[in-house]
Order: sequence, then C-alpha cells, then structure tokens
Amino acid sequence: MCTLIDYETFLGMEFNYSALDTVVSGESVKDSLPILIERLGASRVFIVASNSVSQATDEFAEIKVRLDSKCVGVFDQVGAHTPREDVLRVLNKVQASEADLLISVGGGSIIDCSKAVQLALDQNINSANELLEYAQLSDGSCGAKWGDFTLFEEPAKIRQIAVPTTLSGAEFSNNAGVLNTQSAAKEGYRGVNLCPQCIIYDSELATLTPEWLWHSTAIRSLDHAIEGYCSAASSPYLDAHFLEAVGLFASSLPAAKYNPLNLQARGENYQAVWLACCGLGTVPFGASHGIGYILGSLCGVPHGFTSCVMLPAVLDWNSIEFSERQKGIANALGRPDLTAGQAVKSLVKKLDLPTCLRDVGVKKSMLDEIAKRAIKHPVVKHNPRTLNSPSQVREILDIAW
Repeated sequence: MCTLIDYETFLGMEFNYSALDTVVSGESVKDSLPILIERLGASRVFIVASNSVSQATDEFAEIKVRLDSKCVGVFDQVGAHTPREDVLRVLNKVQASEADLLISVGGGSIIDCSKAVQLALDQNINSANELLEYAQLSDGSCGAKWGDFTLFEEPAKIRQIAVPTTLSGAEFSNNAGVLNTQSAAKEGYRGVNLCPQCIIYDSELATLTPEWLWHSTAIRSLDHAIEGYCSAASSPYLDAHFLEAVGLFASSLPAAKYNPLNLQARGENYQAVWLACCGLGTVPFGASHGIGYILGSLCGVPHGFTSCVMLPAVLDWNSIEFSERQKGIANALGRPDLTAGQAVKSLVKKLDLPTCLRDVGVKKSMLDEIAKRAIKHPVVKHNPRTLNSPSQVREILDIAW
C-alpha cells in the first residue's frame, strides 16, 4: 500500500509494499493450497467461491477433499460487482464458522468480497451502517472512518489466500469495491492489510474460465498498466513494470486465444497481471477506470468490458495533450504505426471482445446520466487531461459510442 498523497502537488514517490507474502505460480491449487494453509498455521478455513467454479468443476470438489475437516464453510452466491448484501451474508457465515482463514476462488468480485469481510471482522462491523462508515462513495463523499489507517494498527484478525480465476488483478490491492444495489453505485473500502496474504496462480484451473471473461479481465489489467503509465504520479520504476506488462499481454493473450489449453500462455497472462498491478494504490488511475465504475454499477457492464470500450476512447481524448507519452504504449503493444488508442482497440478486436458502448448494451439515452455521475467520481478527477464538466465526459462517451 502507499501513504495517502496529495496528487495535485505530487513531486516525489513513497512506495510501500503491500502485505502480500507469497505468490505461487505454475502449480496446482490442489497441491499448493494445503501447504500454504499449514504454513500459515490455520485450522478453520472458509471458502468464498464463484458459483461457476464451485458448481461446474471437479477441481473444486477435490480442493474441499484435500482440506478435509479444515474446511468449515463455503459460500458461492456472491453477485457481480460484490453487492453489499452478499458481503454481509458472507460475514455472518464466517463469524458463525469461527474461521481463521479465508480462501477466495474466483474473480475480482469474490476477492473483493473477502477483503470487505476481513475489514468487517477486523473492525468489529456487524451492520450495513457500520460498514458505510469506512466507505468512499462514487460522488467522492466518505464515511467518518474512511482512509483512517490508524484504525488498523492491530494485527489482522483474519487474512485470505486468493486463487484468481480471472485477470482483473484484485488480488494485488488493499482496496475493495462493493455495490449498493439500491442506488446502483459503487462504494470503495480500503485498509492496511486487506490484500491477500498469498496468491495461487493455477494455469490449469484457469482453462475452466469462460473465454470472454478471461480475455476481458485481461484488458482490465491492461487498463491498470496503461492508466498507471499515463499517470503524472508514475516513475521510471513503475513505467518499466507497466510497459513490460503491456508487451507481455500483447504477445500472450493472442496465444491463449489461439490455443486455450496453452498453459505457458496462461501463465504469462498471470505474470502480466502481476506486472500491471505493481502500481495499485500507488498511482491514481484516470477516466477509463472512473467511467468504468459508473458503467458497471449503473448499467451492469462487466468491468472487463468497460475497459475494452473505454480505454481506447479515453486514450484518444487524452492524446490531444499526451500523444508523445502515448507512443510508448503503442510501441509496447507492437504497433508503432498506430496511435495508442488504435493499438489497444486492435488488440481488443483480435480477442473478439466488444469495442464500443453499443456492443455492451448501453443506450445512447443513458450517456448524459453516465457523464453526470462520472464527473463526480474521485478517480475521474485524476485523469491526465483535466476533466471539469459532464460535457467533457460526454465527449469521451461519444468517442466510445
């Protein structure tokens, strides 16, 4: 994690590593998970899993067999974008189970749910109102306890081991996104040690993820790398990670698309996420992320798809002031003949993913409301090219339309 920084007057960088201890790559979760649990000294583990993984795979059943009596509960009904109601349901079940370790098996919604549950357990939260005291809302307003890291001085009461089955990169962040289903708006939560303690990247398990979900969440992490690179708060250290991630995505994603059983390519996909997410919590992202949060909560667009349609449009809009900087992105993607926006869109097309808002079911009549909500979002305020009004956001949406 990083110390809170005023990015408006940013002159230097303070980079603090997260509380992530171990990343296991290229090994079976069935073999490595029991070893990590033993190493952490846990005896009562609670699994939070995506429904598709828990219901459709023999591998998940084998995981439970390997854990034997140490598995004290499973929850596999977390909705898309992590509804707050589901967080509280999981919290109640984890409390009743007296678990001492969380295992998340799934994508970003599952991992974020486990982070929010950890936050609740650490802070003795038992209700929605108590949880909201730690939230930052999509209009930038905050609960009384949001961002107060002095509340996390005691050791965490519980941590998680994450087994990501998508490429969103949620496993590297101390932040959690939770959906208010009544207002169709996202809430952000953060803490000191909310990121997983261990990560297991199982390339064979990843072959069970639907192709559209695998590749679209990869574009989400590509978005992390590119908007990180475009941030004024980046640095040569971070730039090297970001551009290496971009290049590795450009080579390994088409390889995995061509042959979904190519475990080497899958492993490189995971490695690209690892590189892309080095800046999570250290540099602010821009309008692609910020507008994407609104598209997800208001329109129900999966976050991977939001990056597919918004990242090229935001790059195009920003290029008026940052075309020179963006050349590094096009070069890393292997397309120096194109602009950065064109190069990203070319990769998205190659992966058979949506490239415009119409493709993901967003109606043109919704664009003004999206723009009105987006301009208030704190992430949008950090876009490299300054956004001051809903009409400017609407310009980006029109490009993406």
